[in-house]
Amino acid sequence: MGSGGGMESASDSAKWYTGCMPGEQASLFDRKKYSGILPQTYQIAPPASDDTILKTLPAYHAYLRSGGYSKYTPDDFTSDVKKFGLFVQDKKLREILAVDIQQWIGELKKVMTEKSVSRKISAITNYFLWLATEKVLSGNPAASIRYLRVTSPLPDILYESECQKLLTAASNDPRTYVLVLLLLETGIKKEELLELKLIHFDLSNKYMPELWVKHSGKKVKKDRKLKLPPEMVPVFSEYIGQYGITDVLFPYTPRFIEMLLSEVAKRAGVQKKVTAGILRDTFVVRSLKRGEAIEDVLKKIGLSETTWEDAKEKYEKLAMAGI
Repeated sequence: MGSGGGMESASDSAKWYTGCMPGEQASLFDRKKYSGILPQTYQIAPPASDDTILKTLPAYHAYLRSGGYSKYTPDDFTSDVKKFGLFVQDKKLREILAVDIQQWIGELKKVMTEKSVSRKISAITNYFLWLATEKVLSGNPAASIRYLRVTSPLPDILYESECQKLLTAASNDPRTYVLVLLLLETGIKKEELLELKLIHFDLSNKYMPELWVKHSGKKVKKDRKLKLPPEMVPVFSEYIGQYGITDVLFPYTPRFIEMLLSEVAKRAGVQKKVTAGILRDTFVVRSLKRGEAIEDVLKKIGLSETTWEDAKEKYEKLAMAGI
C-alpha cells in the first residue's frame, strides 16, 4: 500500500504512532492532527487481526486518502482512532469488544460536547467497517454502537426571489455575473471554481454550453461534465475579453471571491450572507424543487457517496414545503 526506506525499531515506531517525544504523556483527548506523525520513510503494512490499533494507523490513513473523502477526513478520522488506540493500549484487534468502545465513549462524554463525541463515533464506526471489509476481523465490534447523531442547524439558502435579485445586480459586471451564474447553476465548490481553466468550457453549442470539472490524482473520480445555462455564452466571452483572462478563469484568492459575492449581495439588497457555500446549497434545493432526483443532484455537486446519508437528510429538509 505504500513505499518506504528503512524500518524503525519497535520503540521508535511507538513514539511515531502516539505522536509523543520520549517522556511526554499522550492525552486521550488532545486534538492533534495525524499529518506529520509518521516519517515519510515508514513502510505501510496491511492490517492484521494480531495488530494493535496504533500499528494499523498508517494503513488506515492511506485508505482514507485514496477513498474519495474530503481533504480533512484522513487526518481527522485517524487522529480520533488514535485516541481510541491509546485507550485500549496493547489490545489486539481481535480482542477488542463493543464494551471497550462503549467505555471509551463514556469517558469522552465527561469532557466533550455531544457533537465532538458524535464525530469520534463516526471515525470509530468507519475504522471497524474498513477492517471488516478488508476481512481482518470476522465480526465488527462497532456494529452495535448506537450512532450519536447531533443535528446541526440547517444552513441559510436563497429564496427564488433573492436569486433573481442577485443575478440582476451581478449582470452589471461580467466577472461577477459569470461567478454567480457558475455557483448558482452548477453547485461547484469554491476550490473547484478556482481550479477552472478556459479549456474546461465547451461553448461551441451556444444553446447547450457545458463545463468539465476536472480533478487530479486521487480525486479524479470527482471529474464530471455539467450543463451551463445559455446566458453563460455571451457573458463568458465579455468577461475574458474585458479582464484579459487567458488561462485560469478566476486568477484570484478565495478571499477576493467571497468579497465579490458579499458586494453583489449588498447591491442586490439581499440581507443574508451570500457565500460560495450558500450558493452551492441553494443550487441543490432549486434542483430538487424542479423535480430532479436527489442522487443525481449529489452526483452533480461531486459529493462522495460516503456522505450521502447526511446530505440527503439536510437537503430534503431544506427543500420541504412549509407546514
